[in-house]
Amino acid sequence: MTRKEYNNGVKLWADEVYRFAVHCCGDSECAKDGVQEAFASLWEHRDSVDETKGKGFLLTCVHHWAMSLHRHRKVHEENRLDMAGASTTGPDMRFDLREALQQAAARLPEIHRSALLLKDLEGYSCHEIAEILHVDEKQVSVYLYRARVSMRKTLIALGYDNNN
Repeated sequence: MTRKEYNNGVKLWADEVYRFAVHCCGDSECAKDGVQEAFASLWEHRDSVDETKGKGFLLTCVHHWAMSLHRHRKVHEENRLDMAGASTTGPDMRFDLREALQQAAARLPEIHRSALLLKDLEGYSCHEIAEILHVDEKQVSVYLYRARVSMRKTLIALGYDNNN
């Protein structure tokens, strides 16, 4: 990938990569760091990345970055709870649907959440998602199914039953 191709890629892909990063980490400021990490990695690997695969490379980088961030947050949360000796479960509160969806998505394993976001929010095909996440296409379908079942159960538990 040449410097010109890289610069064109920044213009073409930055918004989409940023949206994916926001959905992965849930924080716009944090997502900026993920996007910057992804583009820095693309620049470092520009000689080995084909221009046609640039966006997929960036989304893969953001996915790996988000998984690392999730593991880091989980460890710190567990340590905080161990030190405090308390539980994070609070009183049952009503959320609006957007907050409930975000909460349900946050409870998903990172790989399931990434597959769901890429499919339902970004509109990628299962084949494209398989390439981005480096998994088999059938595995993507399994991840999507499990994510949707889990989301449904969580939403019902939060009081959002579509049968009402």
